[in-house]
Amino acid sequence: MTSRLHLGLALTLLSVCAFTGTARADDELVALREDGRLYGWFAAVGAHASILSDTRDRGLLSGRFGYGARGGYRHAGYGGFLAVEHNMWLTTENDIEVVQGAVNIGFGFEATYARGFVRTSFSVGPSILAFDTALDDAGTTGVFFDLHPVGLRWTVHKNLVIGLDPIGFALIMPVLDGIPLIDVQYRTDLYLEGVF
Repeated sequence: MTSRLHLGLALTLLSVCAFTGTARADDELVALREDGRLYGWFAAVGAHASILSDTRDRGLLSGRFGYGARGGYRHAGYGGFLAVEHNMWLTTENDIEVVQGAVNIGFGFEATYARGFVRTSFSVGPSILAFDTALDDAGTTGVFFDLHPVGLRWTVHKNLVIGLDPIGFALIMPVLDGIPLIDVQYRTDLYLEGVF
């Protein structure tokens, strides 16, 4: 796990250096006011993967990844949003197979600072099982929690941002009773956001 963490931190630093060198000062966000804070509506699409999860003790689950979208409104650098994501899992029981995992709906809050370059967010909401297991039916609903302590954002156009959240934490619990189905993920997220 330590070597994976070092690899993740090294990749993050390389990404920051690469993207910072390509930032364009003339393409300032339309949502960025004179006070250096973000205002207005936004919508984003993205993908995530759990490259830092320690899977040695997780039996047949060997990887997690997914995609999603979110939209919301910011005022003076603070914002609320609604996020929907599909979280899938790889299994290695017989062959490598993609399991549909869970659909998560998050109601969230975020703060942006450093003129919109840095973002912190969290969301919570229902987690819906998207496949039948031996014990539970698809549609069983539990709880989802997602935390992104520090994410980086680069303006590529006055209405467009590329974001990288190098290390996030997600707790996905679509089944809470009987034998609970709980998945802890350490995620990396990449997204494209439009601001209006």
